[in-house]
Amino acid sequence: MTKTPHATYGDELVGEVTSAQPETVIWNTSEQGKPDVFELSYNAFVASGADAVICVSNKSVTGRVVGEFEPRGVPAFGPIWDS
Repeated sequence: MTKTPHATYGDELVGEVTSAQPETVIWNTSEQGKPDVFELSYNAFVASGADAVICVSNKSVTGRVVGEFEPRGVPAFGPIWDS
């Protein structure tokens, strides 16, 4: 999820990401608005058959995503902000 991914990171990097992970979702907030990150994460989790979720985002998004997965019995991890 980022604003104008091709302009921000360049076509080469976006191409590398999609080549390495063809089913990746790159959400352009300039065109698509801000998504429900938990919903996107949950759909990716189910579709992939993953065993756990790792969320790397800002404190509030990470807290919400991890907090939504844990009651569902899904191991979910994110950075710890202790300062």
